[in-house]
Amino acid sequence: MRIIKPLALASGAIMIWSAWGLAQSDRPRLRPLDEQSTKATTGLEVGTHIPDFEIMDLNRQRQTFDSLKGPRGLVLVFSRSADWCPFCKSQLADLNQQLDTFRKVGLTVAGLTYDSPEILRSFAARVGIKYPLLSDPESKMIRAFGILNPNGERGSRYEGIPFPGIYIINERGIVIAKYFDDDYREPISAGSILTRAFGASGVMRTGIQNAQLVLVYSASDSVLVPGRRITLIIDVVPQPKMHLYAPGVQNYIPIDWQMGASKSWIAFPPTYPPSHMLSLPAINETVPVYNSRIRMVRDIAIGLESEIAPVLSSNRTVTFDGSFRYQACDDTQCYLPKTLPLRWTFKVGQLDDQRVPPELQKYK
Repeated sequence: MRIIKPLALASGAIMIWSAWGLAQSDRPRLRPLDEQSTKATTGLEVGTHIPDFEIMDLNRQRQTFDSLKGPRGLVLVFSRSADWCPFCKSQLADLNQQLDTFRKVGLTVAGLTYDSPEILRSFAARVGIKYPLLSDPESKMIRAFGILNPNGERGSRYEGIPFPGIYIINERGIVIAKYFDDDYREPISAGSILTRAFGASGVMRTGIQNAQLVLVYSASDSVLVPGRRITLIIDVVPQPKMHLYAPGVQNYIPIDWQMGASKSWIAFPPTYPPSHMLSLPAINETVPVYNSRIRMVRDIAIGLESEIAPVLSSNRTVTFDGSFRYQACDDTQCYLPKTLPLRWTFKVGQLDDQRVPPELQKYK
């Protein structure tokens, strides 16, 4: 997975510390890409200025970047359709649940599809969307951002749709982060963006404490839907005078976060924080360690309904098991390595497959 170096959200403001460019050909997958996901592009690069635009919202009011942005910018979501695409509708509804959290960091949210204002208005009323939905029926803005999907046959529902993704744009109109995946069936959750980009506290927090460390593991979301991509979190604080060994250490056991394998979900590699070098004069060694609070994150992409059926409980929950292995030392001795069990259990909802009334549908 490719990490895109982020830019500052605003002068003297929160720094986006991690942003992900998700489109790539060599990432692990649950299923082959379909014909709608070939030749995926992510459009504008981080650090570039967005094109000027004027676009109609669901109430046929004209909107511009200036009218949409918050004090520190805009989260702009490009979706395939708010009518026939269940993954898109579920993502738009998910973003709606996190509006207040985005506002706390100075960002507003807007969603854009090629649907008519009437389709957007019907969807927004049914779901209770509280942010602007923008109508781009001729795909002008989609083209301007460089994410038009060329795979749709002329006259089909796929003609004019974007490769779906999310841009975070600062108040000056500069792209500071973007979130795309070339499989449209695995949209990233709003909670995951808030976790990775703004260090949001996780939910479903579970604590483990012993003589060597305090560990709290959590997740960006408590409810999943099929296909959704979320983030798991481990926060660790070594006890006073203790240190843990970082990946790359020689002759000691480094921290190691493992997740069980499954055909129903994918665990992406963990992101470990930078370490610092500790000099051990007594044994003439200098080693990479952690001796203060650290945070590790890793993404999980849950399968589609048919893919998660084997692991889904009768009350629609799914459990991910993992472990955290480490070796701790203090000023005088090193202790035996330990492995701590981890377990996340999520409620699994369902995709939004309800369409707008037939008289509003452009495609049946």
